[in-house]
Amino acid sequence: MKQKANNKEQTGKHEHPLAHEIGAKQKAVNEAAHEEAIHDIEDDPDMSAPGPNDDLDEGETARLGEDKTDLV
Repeated sequence: MKQKANNKEQTGKHEHPLAHEIGAKQKAVNEAAHEEAIHDIEDDPDMSAPGPNDDLDEGETARLGEDKTDLV
């Protein structure tokens, strides 16, 4: 007679739990962390939305007539 290897109920946690597997306390922690991250991104110029000319090289910027290129 063979026994199945997974005959016990599994109670462990996996890396990516489904929405119904997250408790109310952990949901509150996750939401607070998400809000803080959004706030940090908005305040960080390196993480904020790029300007329309941010990806232009020096020659393209010069052709647009901008004097400031942000190049060192």
